[in-house]
Amino acid sequence: MTAPLPPPALPPQVGSLLRSDATAAPKRGRDALARLSRLSTREIDVLGLLALGKTSKVIAYELSISAKTVEIHRARIMAKMGCGSLVELGRLWEAAVAALPTSLDATTLENDRLD
Repeated sequence: MTAPLPPPALPPQVGSLLRSDATAAPKRGRDALARLSRLSTREIDVLGLLALGKTSKVIAYELSISAKTVEIHRARIMAKMGCGSLVELGRLWEAAVAALPTSLDATTLENDRLD
């Protein structure tokens, strides 16, 4: 049996980019949370399911709405968030998730929405 190979060394430029990105991450996270706070409850429902990789048809079925309504919500989400693609929207979502306090979990978020 052979020992696992050590991870390859990163070029200095990559390390530098990662460090600069890490310093900008908190601000990006706060901005993402502020932008997400502008969404309606239904838009948040749709966004959460989009973030899980679900299709519009599946989202429509799960929320008991039409696929066309899901597409309308998705278009409004993209406009409100200022995102030109689902990739940008995914990055915004990830930045917001990373900015949440570690003591905040999915159960807390769900309970807050139900109140």
